[in-house]
Amino acid sequence: MFRKFKLIAVPIFAIILLTCVALLTVKILAYRNAIPGEKYWNESKTCYLIAYRPNYKPYGGIGRVLNLFSSQSFFAVYNINDEKLESSAWYFWQYQFSDLVAPEWSGMDVLYPSDQGWSGWTLHECSLVKYNEIN
Repeated sequence: MFRKFKLIAVPIFAIILLTCVALLTVKILAYRNAIPGEKYWNESKTCYLIAYRPNYKPYGGIGRVLNLFSSQSFFAVYNINDEKLESSAWYFWQYQFSDLVAPEWSGMDVLYPSDQGWSGWTLHECSLVKYNEIN
């Protein structure tokens, strides 16, 4: 009995595991090939935020299915030297969007719309005082 179960369970487990790996690979590729949107600069022009849209189109039906269960967009913050400071790309527990409400800066705080209201980061690197100390 256990031998029959083992003969059935191992291939099913392998198929499920390979499917999960394939879906994760498509998700990673869609995020790497994301389409950048508008830049949102902070008041002191030391940092900017870009809203990206994951590009699932090249991946056919699998991409369309993943698009149904994924965030509409994700956000990344860069400093004036184009170094990435933060990214919300892998926040799977949040649904993020950028079509109805634009992200906002408030000093060194950046806020972006999500299903939890507003989410964001406090970035000390983006404060005008820090920028003046560096330059």
